[in-house]
Amino acid sequence: MIGVFRADAFSRPRGNVREMAVTMRGCRAVGGRAWRAACVVTACLLTACMVAGCGLAERRAPAMPYVARHPGEAYPSIEQPTLDGLAASLDALTDPSHARTKPINVLAVCAGGGNSAFNAGVLTGWTQTGTRPTFDVVTGTSSGALIGVFAFLGPKYDAQLEKLFCGITTADLFEIRPVRCLIRDGAIASPRPLEQLLEKEINEAVLADLREAHAQGRRLFIGTTNFDTKRLVVWDLGAVASSGHPDASRLVRRILLATCTWPGLLPPVEFLVQADGGWRQEQHIDGGAAAQAFVRLGPTAGWPGPDEPAPGWLAGSNLYVLAGGKLYDDPKPAPRSFFGRLFTGTCCLIGSAARADICRLHVVCMSSGMRFHLLALPQDYVGVEQSVFKLNPAEMRRLHETGHRMALSGPAWRHVPPGGEPGEEETPHGVMADSPRR
Repeated sequence: MIGVFRADAFSRPRGNVREMAVTMRGCRAVGGRAWRAACVVTACLLTACMVAGCGLAERRAPAMPYVARHPGEAYPSIEQPTLDGLAASLDALTDPSHARTKPINVLAVCAGGGNSAFNAGVLTGWTQTGTRPTFDVVTGTSSGALIGVFAFLGPKYDAQLEKLFCGITTADLFEIRPVRCLIRDGAIASPRPLEQLLEKEINEAVLADLREAHAQGRRLFIGTTNFDTKRLVVWDLGAVASSGHPDASRLVRRILLATCTWPGLLPPVEFLVQADGGWRQEQHIDGGAAAQAFVRLGPTAGWPGPDEPAPGWLAGSNLYVLAGGKLYDDPKPAPRSFFGRLFTGTCCLIGSAARADICRLHVVCMSSGMRFHLLALPQDYVGVEQSVFKLNPAEMRRLHETGHRMALSGPAWRHVPPGGEPGEEETPHGVMADSPRR
């Protein structure tokens, strides 16, 4: 998506907003509306704390746990025969001699949150093996977008990539200011630290290398989520940087800010876009809200037309997917608090969305003839639990070292999507230990 952007598209007029005073005289100066809004926000926060505290209280004895036993029936596998059958049916069509285009190497970096240091470690270790290709196309959303920038620009930026993702802290990403930000932006934190980080890391030298790579025909695609349409928006970051627009450099950073903007925590990033003969204001948030991983390709000779079926047109090409964490979360006792349950449910949704997106990429590979490669954090990895509110630099270093070590040994790619390995199927349960007691 490339539009025409006005020079004033990067800031929202906020008027002459004065800070709230702590005295009644200051309150009258600001106005009754702001004071009432502050009271409502404070009351909501206190209510939320009370609800969270009540959720922790034991009101009854815990129910008998469900015991997962082996079922009495033998359930046939579904995923693997499906994959084998699809591969067999497309085998004749994916022969490299039938390729419509030259082989290309594509990297898709999934949104990874606190586990993104693992992806950074994979890239630096991969470089040392001497087998890391120059990627023709790189895609990324959320934290995967920032990793994607340095992966796209090549091993030259490995040291910067390692330093960034092994040393980043929560204070580098946002500043919690609940009352002021809720009133002004509808969020609980300010993105100013992240803006400063992007200004430092995505400097003019990085942008110059990005323009050069784009001129060579390589493409870097970054995904954000349009908050109004709830759909993924794909930005050709090299094209934006090379547009000649006076604010092109700042726009690149704004796009990267948007794809890392967690809704509710940070305010949406606003863009004023010229499209369909008029100006339209758009709000964009974390790209991971719409897609954990995606693939787009740039202009390619031999590309099939819209009405021309061409299975196997990318035979001989490679798609590498970095999952950014484990494919399946570790089992743990279910939380009893309101916020704990809300957070766990959200993590469950994100995990299932990531697996679905990776499966979709595998289908793209099967139909186009690309070779599918997936690397994820090992399921037996035992680390320190962290979140965006509490990043642990020591754990980030361990994650980086784990990815680095795995890459040095190969890396050991898996070639089937989530659900395709033995033990990953969901077997029906038919035995209960006891009924839950209320």
